[in-house]
Amino acid sequence: MNAHTDPITPDAPICQILSSLPEKFVVDFANGIDIARDDLRVQRERTGVFARLYDGFTGQGARRNAAIQASLADGVEASLKWLCELSESVAQSNWAITQVNDRVTALTGNVAQLAHYSADTRVQLQELADRLDARMQGMAQEIARIDFIQKAQLNMDATFDKWAAGRFVALSPAARCYASLEELRWGALGDYCRNYPGQRQSRDFMQMVVDRATRQLATDAGIGLQTSAEMATVWLTAPPVRSGNGSADLQQALDYLADRMDTDTAPFVNSATQQRPANLTVPLIAQARRIAGTMTQEVFSLEVIDV
Repeated sequence: MNAHTDPITPDAPICQILSSLPEKFVVDFANGIDIARDDLRVQRERTGVFARLYDGFTGQGARRNAAIQASLADGVEASLKWLCELSESVAQSNWAITQVNDRVTALTGNVAQLAHYSADTRVQLQELADRLDARMQGMAQEIARIDFIQKAQLNMDATFDKWAAGRFVALSPAARCYASLEELRWGALGDYCRNYPGQRQSRDFMQMVVDRATRQLATDAGIGLQTSAEMATVWLTAPPVRSGNGSADLQQALDYLADRMDTDTAPFVNSATQQRPANLTVPLIAQARRIAGTMTQEVFSLEVIDV
C-alpha cells in the first residue's frame, strides 16, 4: 500500500509525536455521525488523514464497504458503538471530551431520529452520555484541584517571602518559623492538606515547607544547614526590643495562635511562643532542620503526619 494511504493505528509513530491527532479524530468521528441521513458522513468523504485514522483505529479498512452497504442503519449503529469505545480509549484531553460530549448530547436529544434505531443502540448512546457526563464532572474536579494546588503554592511562596523580607524580624528565629507555619495552616496550603490528607501532593507540600523553613532558619541564625546552635541563645532569642517594632503585639498574637498547644504535645512551639522560657522542654542544641521538621509536625498534626 502507498505510505500516504496506509491506515494510521493508535500506536503509529505519528500518533506518538502528535498526541493531539487521535483527540481530533475522535471529535471528527463523533461530529461525522449523521443520524438524519442514516450514515457516517466520512463514508461519503473518504479522503486524507481522517480516512487513514478511521481505518487504523476501527479496523474497518478492508470491511467497511460490505458493512456499510449491507444496511445504512447498521452503519450508523456500528458507528455509535465505535464512538462509545473510542471516546473511552482514545479521547483523553479535556477539549476532546468536551466536544464529544456536546455531540453526544445533541444526538441523544434527537429523540425522533433515534426512535428508528434499536433499543440496544439507544441504551448504548445514553450510557455513553452518562459516562461522558461523569468524565466531565471528574475533569471539573481535577481542574479545581489543580487550581487548589496553585493557590497552596502561592500561599507558601508569599509566606516565606514575607519571612525572608523581615516581616517577623522582631521575633526569635524559632518564633518566626512558628508564625510562618500558622500562616500556612490557616491559608490555602492548610486547606489543601486537610482536603487531601495523606496524598502525595500534601506530603510534598509538607516536605517543601520543612526544606524552606530549614533554609530560612539557618539564614536568620547565620549558620550552616548542618550546624547545631544553642536553643536558648540562638533559636529562642529575639533581637533587642526597639520602640515601634511591634514586637509586643507579635508575641501576644503568637501566644493566642498557640493556645491550643501544650508543652507535652508541642514542646518546640511552646518554647518559641514564650518570651522567656523558664524551663526548656526541648534539646539544648539543635540544627535548623530539627526545629523546622518538629515544629511542622506540631503545627500540622491534624493535617499531615510524617514530614
